[in-house]
Amino acid sequence: MTDSRGSSDPASDAPVSRSSSEQERGEGVGRAAGLTTLSAVLPGAGLLATPRRRLGLVILGPAVLALVAVVAYALTNGLTTTALQTAADTGRLRAIAVVLVLGTLVWVAAIALTALVAAPRHPSRGQRAALIAVTGALCLAVTAPAALGVRYISAHVDAVDKVFEAGGGTVGGGTSGATPTSVVGSDPDDPWKDLPRVNVLLLGSDAAEAREGTRTDTMIVASIDTRTGDSVLFSIPRNLQNVPLPRDNPLHEVYGPVYDCGDQCLMNSIWTEAELTAQEHPEWYADDPTPGQTATREVLSGILGIPIHHTVIVNMEGFADLVDAMGGVLVNVQERIPIGGYTYTDANGTLQLDPTSDYEWLEPGPQRLDGPQALAYSRSRVTTDDFSRMRRQRCMVAAVVDQVNPMTMLQRYPQIIGAVGDNVLTDLPQEDLDEWAALVLQVQDGTMRSLPFTGANIDTVDPNYSQIRARVYEALNPAPELPAEEPTEDPAATDDAAQTTAPPEPDPAGTTEEPTDDLEDVGAVCD
Repeated sequence: MTDSRGSSDPASDAPVSRSSSEQERGEGVGRAAGLTTLSAVLPGAGLLATPRRRLGLVILGPAVLALVAVVAYALTNGLTTTALQTAADTGRLRAIAVVLVLGTLVWVAAIALTALVAAPRHPSRGQRAALIAVTGALCLAVTAPAALGVRYISAHVDAVDKVFEAGGGTVGGGTSGATPTSVVGSDPDDPWKDLPRVNVLLLGSDAAEAREGTRTDTMIVASIDTRTGDSVLFSIPRNLQNVPLPRDNPLHEVYGPVYDCGDQCLMNSIWTEAELTAQEHPEWYADDPTPGQTATREVLSGILGIPIHHTVIVNMEGFADLVDAMGGVLVNVQERIPIGGYTYTDANGTLQLDPTSDYEWLEPGPQRLDGPQALAYSRSRVTTDDFSRMRRQRCMVAAVVDQVNPMTMLQRYPQIIGAVGDNVLTDLPQEDLDEWAALVLQVQDGTMRSLPFTGANIDTVDPNYSQIRARVYEALNPAPELPAEEPTEDPAATDDAAQTTAPPEPDPAGTTEEPTDDLEDVGAVCD
């Protein structure tokens, strides 16, 4: 009888042996993929289950400690404060970029080493290809965010270096050689204790290749209470005449105490006038590398009666790039504004729109504006006037600040920060950015009011500068509210009060529609 079991026949055992071997190799590849993924989640963690466990500890330990330290620091100081302080410190950002690059290289090496060590000895071709694909995908998943982070850091540092140029500069290129002066105190616990208010001049420059010189299209002085963060914005019209000239400014040698030559001597011409005077008399400006900026700051300081500590200059043409980088800005257009076209001055000296030129109308109503539209909205005065433009500029400032959200910043940050770096310049010392970042947080929590000087509250042709300075003082030092008077039940007292108190004078006909431009919330102009 023939033995039918055949259990001792090697040929009959071969298929079973191959199946078992393939199953073991498959399980080995799965284990290797799992450990490799673990090393991608936590650097070197997958090596702890391999003969290279000590190396895994060397990689994993510092990574975990660094993560714990960063989280603890952020929670202790607050996420917003930590982000602002980090963004303000370019040295710290450069160090982060170096650590990010080196850390990513180590991380990728740990992922590849885990896959190599944990892989089965004799995987099939398909299994080897699958493990290589998984490893490559994990390395890419780790590298891509790090590369994006380095790109963002590089763009940010480059923009900060341009905006806070150590040697000073001019928007649109060139250097001025100015040395920024710090107003921050030396006490690290209270750097602003010796400066109750800090005043910053915001200038919108319309310098362009087709124009001679620089005209300050927008002039706003922001006065910030360093204790509370409450701030007041003072808007100064471009067509202000008979502005006072400081005695120690070289323009005083040319014009005397007042910049007066009729309607050609406007406030926005001070910058160009100082630059031209510096060319004719360079010896007068031996110690001043930025005569235009200095003259504008000093004259505005005299007009408002307050010191101006720093200046921020924005190229208005580049403002369109910033709005486009943000993806547009939503505003409530309150009046019909022309976009494009050419203008001319008629026989009466009035600016007119050339009807034969190529232009379109920005119609009233809420709408999202692109860069050129936002620029036209902020600058056009051909169908309105300077004061309407000043209101629209404040409305645009409020809209831009309100609509810069974290998601937009994350998605478009290189474009946004690049537009800032190319079109913004300040004399704020870069080493003071930490203190200014903390002050920005206070400003966000404080109130922001606006006091524009327009034809509604001053005479731009013959201004009363004592009255302007008095209004500035009142805005910065509001009188305390008096307690409400107790009601009286004595009819005689009431009658006496009625007899001694004159009724308010009625407004002249038609003046009720004229804007008062009183001190108000900065966003109120957009309602």
